[in-house]
Amino acid sequence: MNHKLTKLAWMVDWQENEVFFHVNNSFEYGKFQTFAVGFSQRGLLSRTDFCVFSYVQNLYKQVYDTYTSRVPNHIFIDTIQNCATIHMDANTIAFRRKFDTCDPQDIVFHSGTMYLVWWRIDSLLDWRNNFTMMPNISEQNQGVLPLQLLRADKILINEKPHHLNKIEVHLDDVVVPPAETTYWCKIQQLEPWLINAKHHIIQFEPLIDNEDLVHHMEVFQCVANNVEISTFNGPCKDMPTYGRLCSKVMALWAMGAGSFTYPKEAGLPIGGEGFNPHIRLEVHFNNPKLKSGCIDSSGMRIKVVSKLRRYDAAIMELGLEYTDKMAIPPGQIAFPLYGYCIAECTELALPKSGIVIFGSQLHTHLRGVRVLTRHFRGAEELPEINRDDFFSHHYQEIRQLRYKPQVLPGDALVTTCYYDTRGYSIATLGGFSISDEMCVNYIHYYPATELEVCKSSISDKSLNNFFEYMKKTKYNLSKWCSFKKLSFNSLESNEYK
Repeated sequence: MNHKLTKLAWMVDWQENEVFFHVNNSFEYGKFQTFAVGFSQRGLLSRTDFCVFSYVQNLYKQVYDTYTSRVPNHIFIDTIQNCATIHMDANTIAFRRKFDTCDPQDIVFHSGTMYLVWWRIDSLLDWRNNFTMMPNISEQNQGVLPLQLLRADKILINEKPHHLNKIEVHLDDVVVPPAETTYWCKIQQLEPWLINAKHHIIQFEPLIDNEDLVHHMEVFQCVANNVEISTFNGPCKDMPTYGRLCSKVMALWAMGAGSFTYPKEAGLPIGGEGFNPHIRLEVHFNNPKLKSGCIDSSGMRIKVVSKLRRYDAAIMELGLEYTDKMAIPPGQIAFPLYGYCIAECTELALPKSGIVIFGSQLHTHLRGVRVLTRHFRGAEELPEINRDDFFSHHYQEIRQLRYKPQVLPGDALVTTCYYDTRGYSIATLGGFSISDEMCVNYIHYYPATELEVCKSSISDKSLNNFFEYMKKTKYNLSKWCSFKKLSFNSLESNEYK
């Protein structure tokens, strides 16, 4: 949390299963007397678990473990107090809380997306019979932050400076079109020093000009034999056909994500003998207000090392193909779609020792609310690859996995996405527009294989058979209903003759 000079930091104690929190500049040296930090499933004030801190210098300090109900106009003091204060003064709050307090009024901390709700006021709360009214809070003194609270430990780069270098691939003052969806592509040539010798990518980070317009970005390697590739800069729909050869993912970013760092034993290969000297940047602009005249030079900064690591890493795309066959009915609260990386594919593509997955980025568009990838070995289900029960398309990090699963040849991976289409009157189809949908898990793994995409889509034959069946069933049902109606009318007329 960073609101002006107010900051929240936290540290996870995996052995004790608890989190230590530190809030700096909470009360602003007496300007505020009450500060609340809460944990919510979807970022709302309703059904939120709050730690409420009150402080008056040299006079009073108190902490309350509280909660709100479905209608958040009251705050209730919990019968079990689980906000354990470590320190509180006129400027600082430090406290700790268990992952799972076994209290039904407390939110259980988990490794998916959590929503931190905070607010503060310049007075003390008026507690009466263990509850109080929710105070009036100014807009600038409250907020909601999506975050991964139980995240893997941060990876530090320890390479020597003379082994470390960086490249940038970004747009050049592109005028963003006044259209809801634009995919902009730039194909550029790598610098000679990078082409001449193999390097490892060990970190990439976004360079964002317009946070309200850039939805996601990807950098692709061009893989082309005996095909000449030239530079290009323009809408992806106008890109020459050779641009389709630039489709091997090297780096990616989506809304809410930050930098991504590879584990010390692996790096993504770039450059060297046989490596095509061209890469492609693709930026998805989402411009629902049809703004015009916006200039953008967004892109990626990529850090590379010349001293190679033990393993070549790679990125694999799991989930569903982006086609109209990926259809979601309107008015659904949690409609599931399933994408399969089948055992036959991994049997052929993976090495005998398998692969180790160390990172995962779940991805949908506006309607996705829950995403998970399950792992099967024969009839046995193993621990999940990744899960986010409170997924938000505004917060799509590439997450380091604390548990790093090993996937062997013959294993199957099933990615399931759940969609909320309440408020929509027509079906949602799969596609590239923000108003379409996707179901993807980009997994980062080592050692590298040739398998870049392991996704599924219902076959045209199966779909045609289904619609033929439905058409015949509907026709037969219609005939049956007409027959029953006719029989009833005949019976009715006979009875009254």
